[in-house]
Amino acid sequence: MDIKFIKKISNLKLISELKDDIGEIKIQNDKTTATLIPKKLEIKAIFCNREEIVLCGNELIENFIRNEFPRLKFESNYIDGDILKKNTGFAQLTGDVRWILILERTLLNFIQHLSSISTLTRKYKEKLKKSKTKLLDTRKTTNGLRFLEKYATSIGGAENHRIGLKDKILIKDNHIKVLGGISKALKEIKQKKVKEFQIECETFSEVEKCINQKCNHILLDNMSIREIKKCIKLGLNSNKKITFEISGGINLKNIERFAFLGADYISTSKITNSAKTVDIGLDII
Repeated sequence: MDIKFIKKISNLKLISELKDDIGEIKIQNDKTTATLIPKKLEIKAIFCNREEIVLCGNELIENFIRNEFPRLKFESNYIDGDILKKNTGFAQLTGDVRWILILERTLLNFIQHLSSISTLTRKYKEKLKKSKTKLLDTRKTTNGLRFLEKYATSIGGAENHRIGLKDKILIKDNHIKVLGGISKALKEIKQKKVKEFQIECETFSEVEKCINQKCNHILLDNMSIREIKKCIKLGLNSNKKITFEISGGINLKNIERFAFLGADYISTSKITNSAKTVDIGLDII
């Protein structure tokens, strides 16, 4: 992904979240800090993970502080993608304590969320390490955070599936139902002279029809292992270059069962919509 674009998006999201916290970005809008914390007091605060994580968002926060809060100083010897052991002080924020207290929750929410996705993605990736099958993410992301969450999956070791509807033609089950079934869908594809597309199949019979119509990227959706093996064997025997992607129902407990069936890809939404938030704190020293 374009890191310049991701940094721009993250700056906008962080500013938006900060405004949710204090409205107009002024010290006096933090009622607690403005009332109790003295002016001109500079401190150091350390970002520390309370559990092992795959770090994600560190470089984005560094860019955010440099551009939006230049009077604060962010320092780190770590980059996104680093695997951090428990209780690693991975970054330091120095400056006016009032601004650090104001930013604390916004920054922690941000880096915890992205690191939770990268950490879980790495666990899935590890399950595939002896397989030639690659891991893909999906469009099942949090509204408003798609680009950042897909950045996090890439940091964790997955490849990005299409970002949005505008990127590729992917004919899914509901498209096929609307068109009247797989045969009519394939007829429509042929009539419209669609060359580059992906199509979702739920049965061996559907796969067979797609291969006969020279489809070259087939999603095997919610199929049994036995059916998947039959479909991939059919593709190999067809002497056609067909990309197979296994999707539907994949989780951390069963992914290894699908890892060595010969598919090119396994896609799962679990890495974005089922990641448990990792524990990261900001400790004043």
